[in-house]
Amino acid sequence: MTRPRLSIICLAFITAVITLSACSESTTATSNPPIVFVPGLGMSALSVSVSTTSSFSFLVPEMTEPELLPPPAKSALEYSLMSGLAESDVDKVHAWLALSIDDQGTATNAPGVTVKPISVGKNFLAECPQYGPLADMLSSQDWRTNTSLRCLPYDYRFGPGENSFADDLKRVVEKSVSKADGTKVVIACHSQGCLMADYALRTLDVTWVNAHVSSLFGFAGQFSGCSDCMRWAFSDPWSWDPNDPNASPVDQTWVGQLGLDLQPSVYGENLLYMVGDREFRAKDNKALLEAGGAVSMARASQRYGLQQQEWFVAGDERGVPLPVPGRFVYGTNLPTTAGYVFSAAKAPVACTTPQCAGLLDQAGATEIQTDGDSGDSTWMNEAPARWTNDARCDLRGLPGITHMGIVTNSDAVDLLIRVAREGASGDVPCVSG
Repeated sequence: MTRPRLSIICLAFITAVITLSACSESTTATSNPPIVFVPGLGMSALSVSVSTTSSFSFLVPEMTEPELLPPPAKSALEYSLMSGLAESDVDKVHAWLALSIDDQGTATNAPGVTVKPISVGKNFLAECPQYGPLADMLSSQDWRTNTSLRCLPYDYRFGPGENSFADDLKRVVEKSVSKADGTKVVIACHSQGCLMADYALRTLDVTWVNAHVSSLFGFAGQFSGCSDCMRWAFSDPWSWDPNDPNASPVDQTWVGQLGLDLQPSVYGENLLYMVGDREFRAKDNKALLEAGGAVSMARASQRYGLQQQEWFVAGDERGVPLPVPGRFVYGTNLPTTAGYVFSAAKAPVACTTPQCAGLLDQAGATEIQTDGDSGDSTWMNEAPARWTNDARCDLRGLPGITHMGIVTNSDAVDLLIRVAREGASGDVPCVSG
């Protein structure tokens, strides 16, 4: 996926830690309502600390645009090396970031490893460097980075409720509201970040939410398990080489996407995968993982499946809207992969790892396609229609805009600006065309 690339200024390294010198918190007042932005999967800069080595920063190699990195880093590996990773430890990072999944499907960090965002709401371009172009667009409309525009990174390896996201959101929102003399925050989100925001807004105290948040604005939000992402459970884990054709963007143990299950309410009876002549739909997600040898991830899917979470079911099945207005924009009319057709797996009867199932070697598997934004299907993007107050007002498809391109699309960003400015008075405008 590609996106417009705009230059980023204010980038500098201070000591051995990545910071951005001229982008520190501004004291200049702004009349714009504050925006707190929640990034997508792999777009948060993480701090990794291991008991046997120094701390370092990490970004998913495949999702990192070199042009958006603090110079002179030209790759995710250089980014980590410049922030503290020792050359001798480069090959250990994969094992450090992989999660352990126990017999009950519970995922935990590897022993001695601590992972968290490098900071939260303090330095937008350091915390979420891949969204620098969006920050540029909003800055041109008088939003002040790190004052009226903040980023809310999170540990994307875990699903909703399993990291510090909700507590961090509370702190960042309260700080933003205070700096804005009581003006409520617009929470904007992209991709997986919208699922995180959905979780927080449904589980935090409703009185607090209504007092601090004016609306949620979603760019191509993921509101369920990601159908084509299931293949990542059968692919080689991430590689430092962003062009590795056989590697996935994630590790096979990261439950933030792979362990969330696939919701029949989103995908219905649509065919998502085939293994030989065996068909798999959303309701067959656990069987699909087991057929591919991803047995531990199948356990995690049972543990973290969204259909088992009350906050998710309230909206998904009972149609309960968020406590604040939601507005959602997304791309349409682009061929989008929904799943894959694999040849029959040549696996032992008791296959317990993806390596033995035979799907890892099928790099040329046929794609099952549908409509969407070339990243997520329209089924996923239109999921909020089941629980918004008025889908005709709250949702808008933008033909031909990609999953990543949506966050720098002028029409989409203009809608965010309008929702923020006009919604500050309590009357959030529609996004429908």
